Amino acid sequence: MKYLLIGFTFLTCLNAFSQEPKPETVYSITKEEKEISWYEIQIKLWKAEIDKNNQNGNAWINYYRANRALRNLAQTEEERTKWQSQCKSIHEQVWKAIPKSFEAYFIQYSENGFHDSSGSENELRAQDLLNAQALRPNDPLIQDLLMIHYELQNDPEKRNFYANRLFENNELSVGMLNWAYNILSELDENAILFTYGDNDTYAPWIVQAAKNFRKDVSIINLHLINMDDYRNRLLKQLGYEPLILKETKTEEEAKAVSKQFYEHFLKGKRPAYFSASAISGFEDVFGDKLYLTGLAYKYSESSFDNTVIIRRNYEKRYLLDYLKEVFSYNIGDMKGEVFNGMYLPSMIKLYQHYAESEELTKKLELEPLLLKIAEQSGQQSDVLELLSGKDKSTSFLSTVLDLKTMEKNMIPVKGNVYLDKYEVSNGDYNKFLNNLKVSGKTDLFQIALYDSTQWTKGKYAVSFNDPMMNLYHWHPAYENYPAVCISYEGAKAYCEWLTKQYNLQRKRTYTQVVFRLPTELEWRTAAGSGDPKAITPFPNNDIKADDKHYLGNIRPSKDRFFDDGGFHQVQVNMYDPNKMGFYNTFGNVSEMTSTKGKVLGGSWYDLFEECTFDKTQSYSNPDPTIGFRVVMEIIEK
Repeated sequence: MKYLLIGFTFLTCLNAFSQEPKPETVYSITKEEKEISWYEIQIKLWKAEIDKNNQNGNAWINYYRANRALRNLAQTEEERTKWQSQCKSIHEQVWKAIPKSFEAYFIQYSENGFHDSSGSENELRAQDLLNAQALRPNDPLIQDLLMIHYELQNDPEKRNFYANRLFENNELSVGMLNWAYNILSELDENAILFTYGDNDTYAPWIVQAAKNFRKDVSIINLHLINMDDYRNRLLKQLGYEPLILKETKTEEEAKAVSKQFYEHFLKGKRPAYFSASAISGFEDVFGDKLYLTGLAYKYSESSFDNTVIIRRNYEKRYLLDYLKEVFSYNIGDMKGEVFNGMYLPSMIKLYQHYAESEELTKKLELEPLLLKIAEQSGQQSDVLELLSGKDKSTSFLSTVLDLKTMEKNMIPVKGNVYLDKYEVSNGDYNKFLNNLKVSGKTDLFQIALYDSTQWTKGKYAVSFNDPMMNLYHWHPAYENYPAVCISYEGAKAYCEWLTKQYNLQRKRTYTQVVFRLPTELEWRTAAGSGDPKAITPFPNNDIKADDKHYLGNIRPSKDRFFDDGGFHQVQVNMYDPNKMGFYNTFGNVSEMTSTKGKVLGGSWYDLFEECTFDKTQSYSNPDPTIGFRVVMEIIEK
């Protein structure tokens, strides 16, 4: 026995050791963006690796990239300054530890690079990149930097060479490249496309080079174009007159010069477009002359019917199969899903066009894509707002949960734990089921689907329950009634779905939450208006008011159901709430807890003494008397 305990202790320690965090590869946030806490952990782990061996070039790069990510993600000037100083310090440290190494040149160029420089200064800084290239010409870390370098040098042949390298190395996700193909496909011949950042610029460059597609289009990055030497070379190359910009001293002067600068391009010989990724700020200045054409906005002095163009692009030019399913993996797939969100404005416009022109088949075909993209990009609430007033009958709305309303319905119980004032309704649960169905998640749909046959089994096997079996779970009349006949696994799946939906929403109140079933203590605390030892929510524990009307939905006596106002369950907002604002904690439907097989609160089928909060009831199958309500636990405000 002694040796067995020693072995068990050793295994326990081994397991604990194996769970210690390990240093992981830190990618650029343009490819993969993690939580702040993850980068903070990686900084400590990679610093420990450097302390073990300061010649470890890989550790230096990951250490630098983690710090750089926090600098780019900083929310305040103070934080940005802190991480800026740290990045500069790393740049100096690595140069002392491993001078003239690939890593030292790479970090030095990444820290200084071409940013805010031009002419001889830019050439001097570019030497760091070329030195790194000489040491490791094929290293994936520098291929995109070399592509930009040769773009700034006005060397399209070499720029395309490194764009092809990025394609061959699978550096960008399939979704990003498909997005680039589609945006290029919608543009007029010899168009100019303004882009904003790395991904929305790299992707079309790569598609042009690797697929020899739409090389007539000129991609102009809004940051690069601010460099005088580059801008002047580009203007000459595109056949535009030179542009001399005045120095500015005030914000108003800077705005006027900026407008003059872009008008020089917009009113030139070439059709001009802004990618949806680069439109911010330009709507205020040129809004009345910008027309959505799909993934871009076209500048036009005269108005035109952009709905026709959007329809043409979706039906004849875009390749959209990748939005349905992607059979590949790339570390940047999540970033690609964000780019998919750029389809939504034009997709909604097209969807509404199909609805107005009564093209039902096309409308229904577009719905799954609309849902999937809204879900991926965290814009379901936005889409709900846009469509709810214009197409209230749309089946799309039957898949989208109104999270803003759900936030309003959450009541604090204790600390960061909130509980829904209502039981989950048929309407809410059916949106979850419809979402699973439209998204093609058939296995999970079968697990989550209610078992309506339970209405006529066992003790419920009476003829007057047949209509409930046939109508209760889907008929609009029961939309606001509690969802029942659901398995514990179905309720958990609903909570997990809700968690994902909420944390994706861009306009959410809290940074990160978890939805789940309540513990028994949490449920009793809420049901008892803060007192977990309370047995009912009623004054003097009397379910009847002074005028003898019932305050909850239970089984008044062994042979009677309706005296309390409900033959079966009633709507989730019926009767008065308890002192904290929770409805129907006593009766209506018994409510699941986080412990499988345990429910609290009693139901429409139970007598008073069976519903008191000190009683715990058991279940093994879905049941017409059992529903649930959800906890929202705030993980990060």
